[in-house]
Parts: sequence; structure tokens; C-alpha cells
Amino acid sequence: MTTEKREQQRREAFQLYQQGKFADSLAICQAAGADGPDSQMSILVARNLYNLGRYEEAEACARDLILQMPDTSQLHSFLGKILEKRDEDAAVAEYTRAVVLDPGNQEALRSYAAFLVSRGEHRMAIPVLRRIAISTGKEDDYRELARALTVSGSAREALSLFGKDIRKRDGDHDYLDALMGAGLFPEASREASIAYRRTGDVTFARVRLHALALKEPASAIPEYGESWREQKDAGIAYDYAVLLFDLGHTAQALGICREVIDSSIAVPDRHFRLLICRLNAAAGERDRALGCFEHLAREALENLEDPAFLSGLLASYREFLRTYYPITSALPRFLSLVEGNPTLTCLVETGRLYESIGDTAEAKASYYRSFRSDFLGGGLEYARFLARTGDLRECEKILLHVLANIRKVRDLVEVAGLILDDQWKLYRQRRLLEHLVLSLEARITVLGSTGLEYLSVAYLVFASGALKERNYQQCKEFCLRGFDIVPADSRHIGAADFLDLLNSCKNEAVCDLPVMESRGEIVIPKECREILDQFLAGCDPQEKTIIEFLFEHGEASEMDLRRLLNTRRVAGVVNRIILKAAEKGLVIIEKRGTGEGGEIYAYIGG
Repeated sequence: MTTEKREQQRREAFQLYQQGKFADSLAICQAAGADGPDSQMSILVARNLYNLGRYEEAEACARDLILQMPDTSQLHSFLGKILEKRDEDAAVAEYTRAVVLDPGNQEALRSYAAFLVSRGEHRMAIPVLRRIAISTGKEDDYRELARALTVSGSAREALSLFGKDIRKRDGDHDYLDALMGAGLFPEASREASIAYRRTGDVTFARVRLHALALKEPASAIPEYGESWREQKDAGIAYDYAVLLFDLGHTAQALGICREVIDSSIAVPDRHFRLLICRLNAAAGERDRALGCFEHLAREALENLEDPAFLSGLLASYREFLRTYYPITSALPRFLSLVEGNPTLTCLVETGRLYESIGDTAEAKASYYRSFRSDFLGGGLEYARFLARTGDLRECEKILLHVLANIRKVRDLVEVAGLILDDQWKLYRQRRLLEHLVLSLEARITVLGSTGLEYLSVAYLVFASGALKERNYQQCKEFCLRGFDIVPADSRHIGAADFLDLLNSCKNEAVCDLPVMESRGEIVIPKECREILDQFLAGCDPQEKTIIEFLFEHGEASEMDLRRLLNTRRVAGVVNRIILKAAEKGLVIIEKRGTGEGGEIYAYIGG
């Protein structure tokens, strides 16, 4: 095939791709591929397959391209998108690789940040979102950063962006969320009130009332009453009734709910109906509450669309029966409702009922059936029951089985949370902790901030144990491993925890032997040294000092070089070196972005 014909096919395939005619574009690409390899067409093939939803084929194509061009940031980012569509944990590793290869790759940065946010990893997304916002200066990017900061518990930092990098809008939900997150309830109430007057959106009225209730619950009651009378909104009525119920005004709360039903403002949703069930029970209207509970429960058991709601409903129903009926009638009534529904939720709630009446044997049988029904969800509930009853041996056995069969990182993190929970102290089971660490280490490249935090906590536990056993080498090793991966914004563990143990090792050990392996001798090829010597002959003393330092250490920050030369004018010296090298057709020093010490420079040799 002639070069002209190949170029024509490329243009035609790309035009069809831009028009969204992915199948037609793919056909041209595949036909052209029969005449020989073409990297541009191969990339277009992968993108067409992706847009056609043929993710498995797209992944195979992308991996073939990465074998040919392993250091191409865009390819790793694209593979991350494919894996994300397939709900593969490995997507995060590809996004990370793409960003490492090219920190300026905006597409990779945005895809990486969006992936982390979609997985609830807001803390981990903050550095990425901050890099994007600073590089673009766009308000929308700063808003994304503000949202992540608010969700991550750094609402005050999010607030600092408003007015400087973000313009406040009429009815600015992001600003209100940040105010609420920062605990500035009077300010939030005032802003929500202004937004409601300007927009008429009842959502802002609810935010205003909620902020008032958080600041002064009792004082908010008249405000809720006035808003309910003026707006007759079902959402405000629900919030109002919940507040009254929480403050012990059951009859008044029940009256508000009945007003909603009688007024036909809206059909009460299942949460509203559950509140009515609980209010009837609290008001002592046993028969009315029983009918409400059982009618709502039958509906929920038929649909099974919201397991979390069903669990809360059955828990409330169970407590109602235990309060108002003798166990001889409460137990068969509950069982008659859930029988024929051997779902995880029903089995667990049945186990909790038996446990609450002291029938440990039946409770264990029900929890065990939940484990057989769902090895993860049921396994964790069964393990908690075993921990509560002191059967740690069986608990360890169940959790080892769960760890051996886990496939998703989010599930592994949930198990890690149980094992490392100080309530149960299951981390004292050494074999269980070892298996947890091995499982986390095997997925370390795809762990989020919570997973890395759990792994660092596990390392700290091992390090503490090693110190008690006077195994200082092992203690130091686990400390260094934990220090290396502990997230910078960790809530429960920090670098100082490991430094304290390291200091103890230094003070207690008779022989403080290093645990890190030697890097070995660095061998510099003779021809590279000769090129460097020739280039150095034309450099001034400052330039020579920098080059020799980078030659020996590989890379250094601007701050390191300032200390080396005892001058702040490092950037100018480095730029002179780069220009001199370029004139001779050489690349001696490369800039590798910025870090805490300023610009990072690396020696890469002629």
C-alpha cells in the first residue's frame, strides 16, 4: 500500500471517529491493519473499541500498544479508563503510572482525580485536584478541589478558596456545604436564608433550618413550625418531625406527620413511613404501629431494592416487638414475616433477635447461614458475633476464609477495618494479621488512602510487637515500611508514631545494624565520564559544582543546590548549563517538575 493511500485511510477513519461513527471507523482501521502495523491506526482501533463498549478487546489492544511504547503517559491513562469501565481496581495503578510519566498530562490528571472521587477517595484526590486547579487557574477546577476538601474534613481550607479563587454564586451549595462542614452554623443559616429569598428553592430553607437545629435544637422548633405553616413542604415536615422526636416531643411529631398524610401534599416515601411507625410505637399506639411496621416490611421484602433501609426497618420492628410483646409471641411474629426470604439482611436481623433474647445457639446458626449466603457481608457479621461471644478461634478461621476469597480492594479495606478495630482487637491474632498484611501488600499499588492507612497501622502493630521481643532489626524494618506509605493526611496514624519506635530501637539496641540493603557500587561507563569531562572544561566553578553533585547523586532539588552553592541564584546557573549543553548537542540536566524543595533537577548524561 502506498504512503498516500495509508494517509487517506487515516484521515477517513479519524473523521468518522470524530463524527461518532465508531463502527465505520473501526472497519477502516482493521482493513488498513492487514497491510502492516501502524501505531496511529492501532490507537484509533483501541479508542473505537472503547466507544463501542467492547472493553475487553480495547484492553487487549491498549496493552499491546503499551508493550511497544511503555513510557507513553496517554496510553496508560487510556488503559486506566478502560479498566475503570470494567470496574477493575487496577485502573488506579494505570492512572498513577500515567501521571508519574507526565505530571503535566491534564487528561491523565483529570481522569485520575475523577476516578478517585467516584470511589470515595476524596483525601487521595486532593493533591491531584490541587495540581489541576493551580495549573489551569479555572474556577470550576477550584470548585472540585473545594468539594473534595469539604468531604475530607478540611472544610475551613475549602472556605479559604471562596472569594479568592472561587466566586460565590447566588445559592452556592458548595459554599454552604463548606460552612456546614466547618461548623459555622450561624453563617450557614444566614447564607441559606439569603439564597432562599433569591431563588425560592426550598432546599435552602431546609439547610437554614438544619443549621439552626444544629446550633440550638430547642430554639429551632418555632422556626420549623413557622416554615411548615408557610410552605407546607413534605421535606420540611419530615425534618421538623425528626427534630421533635429527638427532643422527646413525640405527640407533636406524630401530629405533623398526620397533617402531611391528611393534606395530600405528597405521597410519603418509605423513610417518612418508617418515621411514622417509630412515632406510633413511641406514643404507645401498639396496634397502629404493628400494622404500619408489617405493611411497610412486606413491601420492602418484596422489592429488596434497598438493603440498608430494610436492615434499619427490621431492626426498628425487632425493637418494637421486644418492647411491646412477650418473647413467646414476638419471636414467631418476626420469623413469620421474614421466612421465605433467606436474604443476608433477614438472616442477620434474625440472628440479632435471637442474640438479644440470649439464645446464643440459634443466633449462631442464623449468623452462620448468613455467612453461607454471602461470604463477605455475612462473614463479617458472623465474625463480629463470634468476637462478641469470645470465640476468637472460629472468628479467625472465618476471617481467613474471607481474606482468601476477596477480589475487590474496597471489600479488603472493609475487612481490614474490622480486624484493626480496637473494639475487637482481632489484630492480636498474629496469623490473621499476617494474612491481612500479605493481602494488602499484594494490592498496594491500587490501595486508596484508607487502605494505605490500615496497612501502615498493621506495620505499626508488628513493629511494636517486635520491639517488645527486642527484635530491633524487624522493628526498624516495619517502621520504615509504615513510614513510607502512611498517608500525609492520615487521621489515625502519623509519621511520628514510627519515629518514636525507631528512637526506642536506637536507644535500646546494643548493636544498631542497618536494615536497608546497600545500593552497591555505582558504575559509571567510561565514555560517559569522558563526555562529561570535556563538557566540564568549558564550565565555570558554580556550574562544575552543580554538575558533579548531580552526577554523583542522580537528582536534587533547588533547595539542595542553594545550600550547596550558598546562593539563591540556582535557577540561572542551571539554565546556563542546559543552554551550553544544547549548543553541543547534549542533554546533561533535566527538569523534573517541582517538589517541596522547589524545582527538581536530574543528571541524565550526554
